[in-house]
Amino acid sequence: MSELRLFVAAVLLSLAAPGAAADRLLAWRVTGSDGRGRAVCQDGDARCDRDGTADGACTFGVALCLEAAAGGVHVRGAGAAAVRQALTALAAPPTCTAEVPVRVRAGRRARVSAAARDPASGRTERRRLRLGCVRPHAARAVIVTTDFETGLLATVGVRPPHRVAHPATPIHSDAVVRVAGERVYVVNRFLGDNLQVLDPAHGLATLLQCSTGPGSNPHDVAVLAPDKAYVTRYDAKELWVVDPSAASCASFLRATVDLSPWGDADGLPEMDQTALVGDRLFVSLERLDRTRRFAPAGRSRLVVLDTASDAVVGVIELTGSNAFGDSSGLAREPGSGKLVVNEAGDIQRTGDGGLERVDPFTLTAEGFFFVTESDLGGNITAFVLVSPTKAYAIVIDDQLRNILLAFDPSARRVTRRLLTRTQYLPDVALAPDGILWVADDGLPAPGIRLFDPRDDRELTRAAIDVGLPPFSIGFIP
Repeated sequence: MSELRLFVAAVLLSLAAPGAAADRLLAWRVTGSDGRGRAVCQDGDARCDRDGTADGACTFGVALCLEAAAGGVHVRGAGAAAVRQALTALAAPPTCTAEVPVRVRAGRRARVSAAARDPASGRTERRRLRLGCVRPHAARAVIVTTDFETGLLATVGVRPPHRVAHPATPIHSDAVVRVAGERVYVVNRFLGDNLQVLDPAHGLATLLQCSTGPGSNPHDVAVLAPDKAYVTRYDAKELWVVDPSAASCASFLRATVDLSPWGDADGLPEMDQTALVGDRLFVSLERLDRTRRFAPAGRSRLVVLDTASDAVVGVIELTGSNAFGDSSGLAREPGSGKLVVNEAGDIQRTGDGGLERVDPFTLTAEGFFFVTESDLGGNITAFVLVSPTKAYAIVIDDQLRNILLAFDPSARRVTRRLLTRTQYLPDVALAPDGILWVADDGLPAPGIRLFDPRDDRELTRAAIDVGLPPFSIGFIP
């Protein structure tokens, strides 16, 4: 198995071993960690390379956490000076340093270690971190295409000339795609009601396709391990825990988790998007009133599960309502590692929603929108965060136009409008090389458009034709 396949994109994890004692002194946090004291990133992958550019090196964001009182903290190796400087600004533990950049050349490895003494016992604890940067290679995008009568897959080369292929694998007409490890997962949603596991090494052939329950309308899948994943079921009360590696559908369902206690009066919580952070699963609950045409029924919530026990260990009340995500999972903010939730409010009007940060470690929402619908001029339907000062969003304005725009989250202002369509713009995503991919359903020539985040320049003279209109985008390393 290659190093890159061990990479878990944009996941901020504590590198202490699972089950470590609660009184440990130190822990590393780093984007791109596999949770075993190492992180591997592909040069230019904005999900782990902070500069988002294929420039011959990866810039990791690294933080050192003091989880108990410690004396004589020593740091050695790559980025040690910056970590030591960040340590001087720490308050009393438990707390973490600011994230510092550690640069590793493509094709190389780097190490950093920290040691501290426990004043009570006198023992010394050491935590090591290995960082690896791999060169970009021939990644592919896998695209769900649909006219909402027929669903098909397409693949597109990430590098020019962006060759397009059409796998023969049939999918449902309402589906989204997720990529995890060595597998591609298609969530066949409304009236499809199943999860499909595909093998990229064999032409995206279907390895397993199992029902998620009649009328369940699954919306997302979060893959914890090859034999364990979580499926949100929008029209049901129970989250499903499943085995995507099962030999047959008879052993597909492992367990269920009832989320109805955190729903609204109709008993359906409208569970939607997910994110895995360390040993916790975060699930967004829209909480809509189906008797009032799916109007918001109060504030949305994030339910937090312990992935070891599958028990609910926290519920986070959000500032707004209708925590909406159509074709993308919950996002992570570059630098801080915080979850970012889109809360659309009443989708029929602008001004009651926005983007809110949630700390996945303290399980607290900030309590305000750091970017509002009014800032961007419409309801947000999809977004991508590139850096603290660079992001993209698709919004629907009061004239029902779909607009792709660039914005500065720190200044809460739009910097450029890139596309305006009367048709839908379903998805936007960052490729492993940092290029922005946009699903454009604009007639008469729908397809994929590419933009360079460095200057917002469109790289495609015309949309890349993928057959049917594109809906959801994933990337196969």
